[in-house]
Amino acid sequence: MGIVAVAALAGCDSLLEVDLPDAVTESALELPSTAGTQVNSVMAAFECSYSGFTLNAAGYEDNFQRTSGVAGVYSEYADTPTSGECDSGAGYSSTWIDGLLISRAEGSKIYDRITNWTVAEVPNREKYLAQTALYVGLTLDVLGEHFCEMTVDSGPLMTPEETLTLAETWVNTALEHIQVTGDYALDVTSGRIAPSIEQMAYGARARIRWAKGDLAGAAEDAARVNNNFVAYVLREEGEDRRNTVAVFASPAQQAAGFLQGPVKIFQSGSEHGISALGNNPVTGQPWPNPVPFTGYHNLAIESSTGRAVTADGYPITTSAAGTVADNRVRHQIGNVAGGSNPITLKYTSFSDDIPLINWLEMRLIQAEAANVAGDRQTAVDFVNEVRAAANLPLVQGSYLAEALASADVVEDMIIEERRRALWLEGRFWATKILNTDKLWFPRDVGTWVNTSAQPPLSGGVRLLMPQNEYQINPNLSLASRGTGCAPEQAPVFN
Repeated sequence: MGIVAVAALAGCDSLLEVDLPDAVTESALELPSTAGTQVNSVMAAFECSYSGFTLNAAGYEDNFQRTSGVAGVYSEYADTPTSGECDSGAGYSSTWIDGLLISRAEGSKIYDRITNWTVAEVPNREKYLAQTALYVGLTLDVLGEHFCEMTVDSGPLMTPEETLTLAETWVNTALEHIQVTGDYALDVTSGRIAPSIEQMAYGARARIRWAKGDLAGAAEDAARVNNNFVAYVLREEGEDRRNTVAVFASPAQQAAGFLQGPVKIFQSGSEHGISALGNNPVTGQPWPNPVPFTGYHNLAIESSTGRAVTADGYPITTSAAGTVADNRVRHQIGNVAGGSNPITLKYTSFSDDIPLINWLEMRLIQAEAANVAGDRQTAVDFVNEVRAAANLPLVQGSYLAEALASADVVEDMIIEERRRALWLEGRFWATKILNTDKLWFPRDVGTWVNTSAQPPLSGGVRLLMPQNEYQINPNLSLASRGTGCAPEQAPVFN
């Protein structure tokens, strides 16, 4: 499936000119002249899938509540991703896993194919190998960060750490090729994906190492990514791109749900909430009501101290005196199926690109590593770099004193900063997975209340692979589901 783009991509100037045919012969893949288009197909499949992934991640990050029976799957914490073409729906598609798996599988084959060709046959051979290896690594990063177990090419079950280790190996391979080519801007024509493929690769490896718990290695890589660096997943309007999955691109696309306030138990009247919160899997105690580190309405920061979250994990909002509105989480009142409710302003059209590797995350990785190493002042300094970029109040005064006295205060600070600085970029879901002692998933408990749909909340934390992956792989069975990850990160499923 992943090779269907190859024939039609020949002659395209960039990834933005893609018109997929129904089929292509195997013999076409053996032509060195198609190397560039084969690499582009791997990159395009990843980008289309990542767009849908970002939409789904917004649900697991507690961003949205469903208000109707249409297109609300992203808000239900499913234990298994939806299979299908990533661009199968005009704005509401929530499918992403198939394209990601195709990108990885075909990428590894294409890498081997190009390796066997000579520089005379493929003048850009080293660049193509670098790009292919990098995108295979990126697909494995997403899989390793968000799935309970994974398999590669019908192989044995792999734990998240094993999947991430394989991802790191591929990124290392990309960096080896980049050492040969030298650094260059990534995209066929404009460098629009990234101004530096080398920094993009180091940023990818920083994310992978962070997810593995190698904070020192992650911080070392993150330091190689310059301030203001961003690598993007590209999106376009219309048929050229075939990558129009909405990430809440406009008010019209948000009609099935609205931006969620604090997650809490429904009481009465017109408020929104859920029927039950369940227990913290680490402590065994009921989750507080409202749930800490939730709610995206009217977020703010104390102007005098830079505090964004209370000692109990509740975000500061503009309802408190002496605050500055957080300009990174922008929303407005709009018409949705459930009435007038907040809708996002992060992405305003289908053509808005999605940050993939963001320098802001790199500074927060460095902050986390410094905090764990006991250097809380340096951790705060990195947070303040992120704040300064948005012209928001810095951590100072009494809040700084609290942070310097307590690693837990700094940890909460970083969690809340990740929630805001990387909002709707598909990154806070992974943060939640690694902090299940503080961050909530419904775990198949409760339903949305006071909506026309009132759907149940499912059991996703990490995800299961689609069921057929367990059935057709001779190394697995349905009994293998949910066995590859720690109990507090495992999904709840039937």
